[in-house]
Amino acid sequence: MKKFSKWKIIYALCCLIYVGWVINVGGNEFDRINSQYRKLVEQLDSGRIRTAALEELTVECRRRSKHRADLEEDVCSSWPLAVVEAKEKEVEELWLRARERGIIKVVLFYTGFVLIFLLAPPILIYLIIVGIIKIYSSIKFVR
Repeated sequence: MKKFSKWKIIYALCCLIYVGWVINVGGNEFDRINSQYRKLVEQLDSGRIRTAALEELTVECRRRSKHRADLEEDVCSSWPLAVVEAKEKEVEELWLRARERGIIKVVLFYTGFVLIFLLAPPILIYLIIVGIIKIYSSIKFVR
C-alpha cells in the first residue's frame, strides 16, 4: 500500500501543476468572455438605451425618406415621446435577451472548460494508471 500512496501524492502534485497551467493558458479566453458579458450589462444603462432608440428611429426615418421625396429632412430629428418610449422598450427587451444569452454563454463556457480541460484529463489519466497497475499486479512471473 505504501507504493500506491507515493504515486498518488506525486500524481496529485502533477494534477495541481496541470490545473494551474491550464488556468494560466485559458486566462485570455476568460477575459474575452467576461468582457463580452460586461459590455452586455453596460448596454442596459438607461442613457444608452435612449441613445440607441433615437439612433434606430433616425436610421429608419432616413431609410424611409430616401424612398419618399415629399418628406423633409427635419422630420427625422424630433420624435413624439410615446414613439421614443416604445422604441426604448423594444431596444431594452432586445438587449435583455442578449444579456440572457450572454449569461448562458458564460455558464456553458466555464462548465465546459472545467469538465473538458480541468477534470477529464486528470480523471482519465488516473483511470489509465490504476488500470495498468491492476493489470501488472495480477501478472505472476514464473522463474
